[in-house]
Amino acid sequence: MFVPKVGLKPSKEVLKKFGVKRDVRLMNGGLKRCFRAGDTILKYVPGSSEEEVSWLSNLLNSIESKKFRLQKYLTSEDGRHIEDGWVAYYFLSGNLIKGGLPEKRSVLEAFHKKIKDVPKPPHLKENRKDPWTMADKMVWDELPLNCHERILKAIQDLFKQRAPFRAVNQLIQGDPSNILFDETEPPALIDLSWHWRPADFSLAVLAADNLICWCKEECDCLPRNEVIAAFEDVKHFKQLLIRAVLRRALELEGLRKFSEKYLYEIDNHVPAINFVYDYVSQS
Repeated sequence: MFVPKVGLKPSKEVLKKFGVKRDVRLMNGGLKRCFRAGDTILKYVPGSSEEEVSWLSNLLNSIESKKFRLQKYLTSEDGRHIEDGWVAYYFLSGNLIKGGLPEKRSVLEAFHKKIKDVPKPPHLKENRKDPWTMADKMVWDELPLNCHERILKAIQDLFKQRAPFRAVNQLIQGDPSNILFDETEPPALIDLSWHWRPADFSLAVLAADNLICWCKEECDCLPRNEVIAAFEDVKHFKQLLIRAVLRRALELEGLRKFSEKYLYEIDNHVPAINFVYDYVSQS
């Protein structure tokens, strides 16, 4: 897991290799590791390999669609996709928005249809230890449930509501809320986080992200019934949603190794967990 570093910035050598001649400025979000210089974004991705970034670049460059845009990666003057832990790709215009679930669903479905036949990449290893992979494996019974008592108490009733079902796994965007909307361009998928799960699990995670409230004062979240209505026709939706909400909660177990404050963020999840429990318990 990446720990933000104070003063992190691409070196002059990295900028030169990617042909960046303008001053870079830190972008909001992105764990303080994304910088912009004109139409170029530089992102620090420690732990990523040339094989992984090259595969991603080739995949995204091979996809054409009028329904969405994708990040297009640059190569350095040495023909590499990663230099000293940094990658570069073209800036995509747009903003993150609340709501717009039908539009976001349409983008994700179009994207997953495009990549449904892409083989599982060799670098998507089964032994990954990041918080998102560990949580994902626990909700799909590939690892035993193992979390702090505070998290366990919040999720244990919903965890028991899981039931087996059949669905085909494929490459999916595991962090589906990262979609930019622009007035003149198609929506843009950014910060792709790969998982090997049923395509509709990505929709369930999108639903889960809109059920969990992070508002500190006046709330502007969508009504939870409205969120459910946007996805109710998805096959196996209840079982997918259970796993999606549980995954978001269990990610806190891994993140608390970075900071204990994450343990207490389970309080933001509890209303959504209880809502989903009541929803799936309905006859």
